[in-house]
Amino acid sequence: MPIVRSLVENDRVNAALAWLIVSAIVVAAAATAWQNSVLWSFLGLSIVVLALVPPIVRRDPSSMPPWEVLLTAAVPIWVRLYGTLPIAGFLTVAAIALLVTAEIDAFTPIRMSPRFVVAFVVLATMAVAGLWTIGQWVSDIVFATSFLTTKNELMWDLVYATAFGGLAGVLFVVYFYRHDTAGGEHHSQLGDSS
Repeated sequence: MPIVRSLVENDRVNAALAWLIVSAIVVAAAATAWQNSVLWSFLGLSIVVLALVPPIVRRDPSSMPPWEVLLTAAVPIWVRLYGTLPIAGFLTVAAIALLVTAEIDAFTPIRMSPRFVVAFVVLATMAVAGLWTIGQWVSDIVFATSFLTTKNELMWDLVYATAFGGLAGVLFVVYFYRHDTAGGEHHSQLGDSS
């Protein structure tokens, strides 16, 4: 079994934990909507939709992404309820990129090498950070908001996005290498079988 395909595990314990985390994300998304934080509600619901793709496609409620990936995505959403953490958004975006990468590999004929996975997650996180920056700039011009206060803050946001994307990509590869070798197999690339 290819490594990334094993991401969508058919394991009762994983499924139970994953469903619990998905439920917690739904609650957090509703709470952030109640706080008028539409962006965070959207991010939370995006994670929920991505988490529900495997059980819907496989028609098996026990086919869920690993609870560890979902927890990584859930923590910033819950942190947002109790205050702001500037880097939480980048961690959430990186976790969404991980889910998208895993599901592309698991449900399409596309296979990715570990280096490509890292690069894809980094670039996806950087792209979202860039689009977010453009959105903030447009908002500042059109609606006279003050999202972009200094160039220094903007540059650090982009550095954080790149760093979190790289960290998420590396953790993704390490997780699957560990998961794969624990099963007694070793694959040199994600998606290749030995």
